[in-house]
Amino acid sequence: MPRLLQSLFVTVLVLGAIASAKAQDSVLDTVLKRDKIIVATYSTSPPLAYVDDKGDLVGFEIDMAHEIAKDLLGDPNKVEFVVVQSDGRFPAALSGKVDFGLCSTTIYPDRAVRIAFTRPYIDTGNSLIARKDAAIKTIQELNDPKYTYAILNVPPAIERARQLLPKVKTLLLDSPSALFLAVKTGRATAFNIDKPIADYYEHENDDLMRLDVTGTPFAYVAQDAIFMKPGDFKWWLFLDTWVGELRYGSRYNKYQEWYQKWLHKDAPPQRAYDFNKY
Repeated sequence: MPRLLQSLFVTVLVLGAIASAKAQDSVLDTVLKRDKIIVATYSTSPPLAYVDDKGDLVGFEIDMAHEIAKDLLGDPNKVEFVVVQSDGRFPAALSGKVDFGLCSTTIYPDRAVRIAFTRPYIDTGNSLIARKDAAIKTIQELNDPKYTYAILNVPPAIERARQLLPKVKTLLLDSPSALFLAVKTGRATAFNIDKPIADYYEHENDDLMRLDVTGTPFAYVAQDAIFMKPGDFKWWLFLDTWVGELRYGSRYNKYQEWYQKWLHKDAPPQRAYDFNKY
C-alpha cells in the first residue's frame, strides 16, 4: 500500500505540473509558434477598417495590425483578419477564435468586466450625422417621433438613445456602413458613430451634416483600445506596451503618419520632454 500511495502521489504531482504548465501558456507563445497573428476587425468602418475599391482591407486599424505583425514576427503580412460584426467581436476574442480585436471599440467599465483592454490607441467621441434636408442642427431637434435614428445594436448606444433621445424612433443595425446607408437611402434621419468614422462620411457626402451635441454626453471624450481575452498578462503586456510606444514613444512617427494618411490631420502631440530641465 505505501508504494501504491507513493506512486499515486507522484502521478498527481506530475499531472498537476503539466496542468500548471498548460495554464501558463500565453497567446504570445502560441503566436510565435504559429508565426501568424489572427485579428478581429470590421470591414465597414472607414477610415479605420474597410474594403477599398480593389477589394482589400485597408485603414488606420489595418495598418496597426500589420505593424504589430512586423514587430512581433518580422513580417507585416503575417496577419490573418477575421471580419466580425459589433455583437460578435467580444465572443471572437473570448472563444480564442482571434488573438485580439481592433474594431474601433470604446472602453467602458461594464465591458472591462468581461474583456481586457490595452491603453487607448485613439481618443474619440460620439458624433451625430444627419441628412441636410431634414433641416435640423441640434440633438434636441432630433428628439422627435417624426424622425428615425439609426444606431449600432450595442448596449451603450441603446442606453444613450434611451436617455437623450427618448422620443425619436430608433433603428438598430449591425455596422457603421449600414447606419450610413440607412441615412443615405432615407430609412433614417440621423445616425450615431465614432468621430473618425463620422468625419469620413461627412467629408465624403455633401448631403450630410454634423449635429451640434454641445452640453451632452455625446460631446465627452471616449477612448478606443485593442481588446483581448482577459487573464493573459504576458500577451496583454506586449500589446499594451506596443500601444504606449505608438502613442508616446519610439513608434510615434508611425502614429503621425497614419493620422495624416487616414484621418487627414495631425496626431495628438507626443508627450513633451524638456532636455534642459530634466
